[in-house]
Amino acid sequence: MNESLVEATRLPARPVSFEGARDQYQALVFAFVSRRISPIEEAQDVTAQVFVDAFRQWRRLRGPAKLYLLGIARRKVSDAYRRRRPQIVLREDDCQTSGLDEFVSFAEAREAYAIVMRLPANERDAILMQVLEEMPVEEIASVIGRSTKATNSLLQRARSHIAKMTTIQSSNGGSQ
Repeated sequence: MNESLVEATRLPARPVSFEGARDQYQALVFAFVSRRISPIEEAQDVTAQVFVDAFRQWRRLRGPAKLYLLGIARRKVSDAYRRRRPQIVLREDDCQTSGLDEFVSFAEAREAYAIVMRLPANERDAILMQVLEEMPVEEIASVIGRSTKATNSLLQRARSHIAKMTTIQSSNGGSQ
């Protein structure tokens, strides 16, 4: 094996530039925000705030840029929620992702929305990151600032709450 190749693999990865991260993850951050904030103009404003904050604090980046940006986005969405009532937007293409195929059909999206909105905020955030963003538990844990084990427990509680609310809703004839 070539020695320079071996040395290159031992060197720590060069930090990603802010511009590179913005170019690579802007669409992902916007999708994350726009599923939680509407109208679209407000989602665009929140996304811009994410990148302004990220630019100001880029030197503090520790770990993957994607998770750093999604962590900022989560906090900005929380700020927006505090200013008004939250609205998560499920789109038809969200219901066609592999993560949502078994969770809801498009016809059930409104009922699922109502159930998810009744979850505690931390459970709601975690389950939506897993289902809509199709993020692995380790990444969700990093974004919400919890251990992987605690995040698994949080997701299990969310699923349990969803199952209970679905059972209650079904036994009430679909109305709450």
